[in-house]
Amino acid sequence: METVAGDTTIAHAIAHATIMEALAGTEAPLRAQWLRAIALELERLANHTGDMGALANDVAFLPASSACGKIRGDFLNLTALLCGNRFGRGLVRPGGCRHDLEPERTAQLLERLMTALADTERAVAWFWDAASVRARFENVGTVYPAQAAEIGLVGPAARACGLVRDVRYDHPAGWHRFAQAPVAVWPSGDVFARARVRSLEIQRSGEYLREQLAAPAGGDLRSELVPPAPDTLAVALVEGWRGEVCHVALTDSAGRFRRYKIIDPSFHNWTGLALALRGTAISDFPICNKSFNLSYCGFDL
Repeated sequence: METVAGDTTIAHAIAHATIMEALAGTEAPLRAQWLRAIALELERLANHTGDMGALANDVAFLPASSACGKIRGDFLNLTALLCGNRFGRGLVRPGGCRHDLEPERTAQLLERLMTALADTERAVAWFWDAASVRARFENVGTVYPAQAAEIGLVGPAARACGLVRDVRYDHPAGWHRFAQAPVAVWPSGDVFARARVRSLEIQRSGEYLREQLAAPAGGDLRSELVPPAPDTLAVALVEGWRGEVCHVALTDSAGRFRRYKIIDPSFHNWTGLALALRGTAISDFPICNKSFNLSYCGFDL
């Protein structure tokens, strides 16, 4: 499950763990739910920052490209500090989490997070202050709100069309029932809007993490699971950094998986990229493509 889409390890692992917990008629302890929320937002920060750098590279704005590439690594290293793996593998397990975050490492993570967020703010400020960047992004690759709603866009691509679609807001689960990150939207639907939503989400995920690390949840790390219930349907939704991650499981009369279906957000958004490219110049393809940054392996399930 952690390799469905490697850059979305945490979101897919949480979705699968939630399925297993639902089939067992229980949920992870609050401490584990808190740790999962921390890891999920770190995953969002790393990927959004990497995307901002890649977009800068596609319009030859090398200062932001170089800086964001380095800062993405800093965010990945914070996930490694949390669980020993930069992509978060081995952290989330059905019933809870395998790794805890003691006070000393919590303080270290918060300190390094603040530095990385400050570096990101500076790099993104260079990005938005450059008239050449805005000229390449504005009114390029536009998907209109009606189109986005009709084809079912999710994640930042939907929110960049002004649609308020975020699982953390619409269907909060786990720790997000108690502490929700604000939803970032932008109305114009172009490359600029998709980049702008990412930069806003970097700020808001950073604020969310600062608040959560300052007041950690207590309690156990794992709970024991009973065997999955027979003849049962379970659905899990998680707001990954690309958008809605959906896992659906159906068990047979012995409690074994009869069917298991995964829908990565890329499945919903490829048509959005096709619409964005209509009528554009060939030279606009790289920035349109990167502004969606969809997953091939996440789509080919």
